[in-house]
Amino acid sequence: MSDIRSGRFSPDQHQHRLRPGLTVVDRTGVKIGRIRDLHRPDPLAVSDDGRRIGEAGNDIASMIPGWSVHTLPGLASPAAARMVREGYLQIVLHGPPPRRVCYAALTEVLEVDDDAVRLAVSIDDLPVSRAR
Repeated sequence: MSDIRSGRFSPDQHQHRLRPGLTVVDRTGVKIGRIRDLHRPDPLAVSDDGRRIGEAGNDIASMIPGWSVHTLPGLASPAAARMVREGYLQIVLHGPPPRRVCYAALTEVLEVDDDAVRLAVSIDDLPVSRAR
């Protein structure tokens, strides 16, 4: 397994190993689900208080070519802001339908190997989407 705990996750660091379909294991060793999607860090996407930059009073979106607002349905604004800034894994949890979705920041990834991703947190520490 590759250890990526050395500070903040670099977008280039082991990114080729993180991919949809990998099994996700929490810090206790429990298989919690599979990666549905992976998003790179975007430190300019939202402000520190969770508001979209376009809502902060200035329409920055119109000034930066290609800039867009990225939201995570069903997550509280502070949690969504942190996930978008740090990059995140969207995880489909194991269990009967309807399947629930949770998110793990890339900074919470402890190890990656060919078959699984181990998180530095337990499933109880991950924000779960309230959207259905």
